[in-house]
Amino acid sequence: MIFATSERLVLRRPRTEDFEAFLRSWADPQMTRYTGARPNVEQFIRDLIAEMQAKQPGESEPGGPWYQYAIERRDDGALVGDIGIGFGVPGERQVEVGDRIHPDHQRQGYAREALGAVIPHLIAEHRIHRFIGVAASENAASIAVLRSLGFRQEGHFRQSFWCNGEWLDDDYYALLASEWRGGEG
Repeated sequence: MIFATSERLVLRRPRTEDFEAFLRSWADPQMTRYTGARPNVEQFIRDLIAEMQAKQPGESEPGGPWYQYAIERRDDGALVGDIGIGFGVPGERQVEVGDRIHPDHQRQGYAREALGAVIPHLIAEHRIHRFIGVAASENAASIAVLRSLGFRQEGHFRQSFWCNGEWLDDDYYALLASEWRGGEG
């Protein structure tokens, strides 16, 4: 199932055959630097793919449903990363968004393009009012993507996230649907 598209990307539900690409991404130390390593990453990926294949967008669950979509390049079908959307986080008609672009595909504009495709889709199809992006304060690349899309910093939380044996600071960014400029800026 395709969730959203852009000029170069298709955002879709993960498939069983995506296992190796997801595993490379979720096991890569560069990718887990700001998200934390999983103890049994192979089982985590199997469970994630199965859960995402079974879920239907809009299903409710405590704390709001979370969806992880594969980011596929249109021209060759390569998976360049994944994007997560947490519906109802932190409240009604609000979502948390986050992306992971594999190091082999970084610095090519894929994160900005993927988020730029998701935001108008969520506004039009799900009447989302507010978007939240959370990034470790040291994660300059993620923060730059959020700012380039018009997100503004709303909070800084000191040593709020235990990750890979250390406390990290988190920065919270937000964008209202009424502020969306179509990614210009």
